[in-house]
Amino acid sequence: MQLKKTITVVFLFFCCWTVTAQNTECEQTLIQAADEFNSGHFYEIPSLLKPCLDKNDFTKEQRVRAYLLLSQAYLIIDDPIAAEDSYLKLLRADPEYVATKEKDPIDVVYLSTKFTSTPIFTPHAGIGANVSFVRTIWDNSVIPTAYKTKQILKPGFMVGGGMDWNINEHWSVCADVILSYKTFKTTKIFENVPSLPLSLNGKSIVIEKQYWMDVPLYLKYTVSKGQIRPFGYVGYAVNSLLGSKGSLEYDAQTGSSVVPSTGQDEKFTYRRMSLNSSLVLGGGVRYKIGTDYLYADVRYMAGLYNLVGRNIYGPTPGNPTNAAQVGKFANSPDAPFYFYVDSYFRLDNLSVSFGYVRPLYKPRKIKRARTKSVFRKIRREEK
Repeated sequence: MQLKKTITVVFLFFCCWTVTAQNTECEQTLIQAADEFNSGHFYEIPSLLKPCLDKNDFTKEQRVRAYLLLSQAYLIIDDPIAAEDSYLKLLRADPEYVATKEKDPIDVVYLSTKFTSTPIFTPHAGIGANVSFVRTIWDNSVIPTAYKTKQILKPGFMVGGGMDWNINEHWSVCADVILSYKTFKTTKIFENVPSLPLSLNGKSIVIEKQYWMDVPLYLKYTVSKGQIRPFGYVGYAVNSLLGSKGSLEYDAQTGSSVVPSTGQDEKFTYRRMSLNSSLVLGGGVRYKIGTDYLYADVRYMAGLYNLVGRNIYGPTPGNPTNAAQVGKFANSPDAPFYFYVDSYFRLDNLSVSFGYVRPLYKPRKIKRARTKSVFRKIRREEK
């Protein structure tokens, strides 16, 4: 066992020493190539750098310097095809390299306008939490009487991902697929109901738990520079209800005593619309880590349509036959004594999510170079 550990340590040490020696040797080659360039020996540079480039012995930073030097040399010796090939390889080594007149020769800045490494597609995935808001369209009740309604926020969660199709550095068209658990609590407080055998005070409490698949499609604007990059978007979502159930309770107060009525969760799926849609508004920030990003996103989805497809309620406390008084609603024998009827409502949702973005960089030559705009910008800065 001790011998195996010793061999492993020696092997790792040898590998590290070999890599360090190679990097040192290639660094000396880069320095020699730069000296040859400064001396005007431009034709010698490709043969000097070729061994380290072919063996892939350069580090990422060294490869960028090597291809930048090759691009300059090929431009000077009037070999534009080789210069373009070298600059494309530079972008493959570092897709986020940007040539500027402060650190690069003007001919390299001109050459850089012919290329882009902006990703065509950018996937992302994340998880988060949400809260849902009930927007009542029409308030229904088992019997006409005065009551108070309270909507209480409850936390849900979500998981999903999506893809950005990048039009340019700032604008992108995006689509997500999100699985969400959304829940909300509705309390109706009834006082002195004269139509019942007893004058009752009570509370009807319903906690509904819903499972959704949301598919937002939106247009997004993103700041393209800096360690922290804000973004904002607006769009439209298709919402598919996968399932819904509710826990019902009626706390009847007779005199000084409270008599609760509870039972098993009721299935609500069949009384809800299975498809809905929402307006989408959101924004957040990306935090750059290497060539990837972490993101935080805040999103509001405003439901557009009524969710209640079939209105069903249970018999009223103390009077199971009272349901027949409202003929347009069907009686539910599975939910007795909850004093409950659906109100027509829309559902909004606010979510906060965190996730990971991995751009799929694709360095490539563009059809129409931005040379004129680049030179105009340089002239303005020089004035």
